[in-house]
Amino acid sequence: MPRLLLINPNTDMDMTQRMAAHARALFAGTVTVQAVTARFGARYITDRVSLTIAGHAVLDALACMQEPFDGVLVACFGDPGRQALASICPVPVMGMAQASIMRAARLPGRFSIVTGGAKWEPMLAELVQAMGLRDRLASIRILPETGNVLALDGDGTCRQLVQACNRAVHEDGASRIVLGGAGLAGFAPRIASQVVAPVLCSLRESLLEAQRQLARPALSTTPCRGGMETVGLSPELQHYLVSGPDICVTHN
Repeated sequence: MPRLLLINPNTDMDMTQRMAAHARALFAGTVTVQAVTARFGARYITDRVSLTIAGHAVLDALACMQEPFDGVLVACFGDPGRQALASICPVPVMGMAQASIMRAARLPGRFSIVTGGAKWEPMLAELVQAMGLRDRLASIRILPETGNVLALDGDGTCRQLVQACNRAVHEDGASRIVLGGAGLAGFAPRIASQVVAPVLCSLRESLLEAQRQLARPALSTTPCRGGMETVGLSPELQHYLVSGPDICVTHN
């Protein structure tokens, strides 16, 4: 059975457990999920500083792994460290934003992103631009509270999301909505009947993309390592950057 390593770049362990539960329910025994939490950084990523720190924490989390895996999901909608991780990891590496946005962009029409936290709008616009999908993006609609706060107010958050999603459809021309962020996982089915376009959960879509990637024949990759002098990194990360993993990474 293929193994997915789910890395939560936030340091909130309860969030890691919730995302792992979503993943295991979705995969229904077809994929093994190993979920880990960043050892340092922000409890919930909300800005460029916490996102940058999380990129380091994601690399550290990979280096500390003691179990084999066939693919990695960076389970934060900003995808901190995803590209760097992919450059040193011999298996497919996906990000929650990258994977869910790619899946939304494969469908006809344009998509909108709805998420929480005022500082996310420019960061997500840059991410979509870097993916070459700016002309497929209808809009980014931001709720003022961050995702971890929104996760705590079920009915109130549903009302805010319904309003933002319908505005994205009627005012921005969106054909579908991506609910972005770990904090909003599970809200899509709760509001779907009240939104006039399909609503995609970024966690669910990224997990489905991970499942798709894990089902494909493994490609032989040569991670980029060596030649870097470092100071102050964890022993695990320092060793990984020089020598690679001590465990056997599996390929199915």
